[in-house]
Amino acid sequence: MICDGHTKGVFQLESSLGKHWAKEVRPRNIKELAALISLIRPGCLKAKDSDGKSMTQIYADRKAGKPNCPVEYLHESLEPILKETYGVLVYQEQSMMIAQQLAGFDLKEADALRKAIGKKKADLMEKVKKSFLTGAIRKGLITKEIAEEIFSWIEKSNRYAFNKSHAVSYAFNAYWSAYCKTYRLKKFYEKYLNRSDKKPKPDVEKKLLIMDAKRSNIEILPPRLQHLYTEFTRHSEKDIIYFGLRHIKNVGTKECEKLQELIKATDISQYRWIDCLIKIIYELNLNKRSVISLISVGAFNGEHNLTNRQQMLYEFDSWKQLSAREQKAIADNYHSQNPALYAENLADCIGHMINTIKVNSRRITIVIDIKNSLENPFYELNDKASTIAIDEEKYMSCSLTCDKIDGIELNIVTSVCKDIANGTITGKANLAAQVISVRTYKTKRGKNPGQTMAFLCAEDGSGSVDSVTVFPECYAQHKDLLIEGNTVLMMGEISKKDNTSLIVNKISQI
Repeated sequence: MICDGHTKGVFQLESSLGKHWAKEVRPRNIKELAALISLIRPGCLKAKDSDGKSMTQIYADRKAGKPNCPVEYLHESLEPILKETYGVLVYQEQSMMIAQQLAGFDLKEADALRKAIGKKKADLMEKVKKSFLTGAIRKGLITKEIAEEIFSWIEKSNRYAFNKSHAVSYAFNAYWSAYCKTYRLKKFYEKYLNRSDKKPKPDVEKKLLIMDAKRSNIEILPPRLQHLYTEFTRHSEKDIIYFGLRHIKNVGTKECEKLQELIKATDISQYRWIDCLIKIIYELNLNKRSVISLISVGAFNGEHNLTNRQQMLYEFDSWKQLSAREQKAIADNYHSQNPALYAENLADCIGHMINTIKVNSRRITIVIDIKNSLENPFYELNDKASTIAIDEEKYMSCSLTCDKIDGIELNIVTSVCKDIANGTITGKANLAAQVISVRTYKTKRGKNPGQTMAFLCAEDGSGSVDSVTVFPECYAQHKDLLIEGNTVLMMGEISKKDNTSLIVNKISQI
């Protein structure tokens, strides 16, 4: 899993850098995992050799056994110390061991070397350097010239060398989180999703986890009357996790508690829309913002309530225009069990209410106008896939019922994001998806260095793919379409080097 770059939720490795270098380094044990975690730190990525290669890339190439990057040591005496990291000085402890081995430093002196490098104090560094060179000459394993070269190398390593004890501790945490993701898949996503609000960007974290769950064939279902839970909750048997009400924008803990108390006492799965309006929204006194959010994500839809969300929002707005006395009269009629007062929609309920109570003369015109607007709405109340997707994205961070593309007929589409991300297809691929992020990059090689290309992350209803490449020629032609949030048709082919990456040749607006 780690070697394939599927590292969302894996400690220290869930960033784009972690995913990329996990695939490059392909760690097979705790030592290599610790090295990977150390190598993706900023200093290691910025530190370059004389050929402009980062220490991270050198390690990856040497580990892979690439012929143009053999494992080399400044001196043979360094091999026992640097062998496990393929000749790359990765850890601070390696610098200390070199000082002990070649210059005869004791532990106190070796730690002074580490502190001197870290504090970057010229006078202290000069003192430690003098001790290192003196000790190296006295020990006689290397010449003064090689000793100076090695010390210079140690000094430069300060920009990226990491504490090994920390790296190993991180590696164990990374291993256990990867273990849970592999062998406790549903529970892993359930727990991580429930803690997504603790992250600096909860909405982004939630969406990334949901997309990753889809890639792992775990379905995240939006809230419905037959499965309303406060937290994300996994199905006992099926590969399903139900979206938690607490994680819907504007739905607070108090609203969740009210709903859970009702669910414990009553089976609401068979409720119609009028039941929801009176028994849930009115009688539980749910606040307006939470009701709008719940309707918008389909939480009041169920087996017997197939009412369009736009219609429910429209009727709820009309309900809020009624006075408290008028609302109570409608509720009383609803509970009266009188067949003459039975109604399945709010317009008829208002009609019965007008006949059962005396409506204030100043209110009667308003009430009749409300009734007429319900019978003859001012605008179309049918749901559209694009509207549902936008609302769910707004309130749940991610569209679960459908996506913007569902309402569009596209016979030319041959692939979906999930299949590309999982590496299950090859050859040509046409993908209709929403652009989530765009990273531009200036080329450094090729016939015309300095040209702009782009790397995209895109998503559709199946999930997301974070490796879409648009080379300079294609980018120059279609850059105006590559806007975050835009939905486009991308035509290209799967990369032969990385079968989880799409190389785009043409882009069209949908």
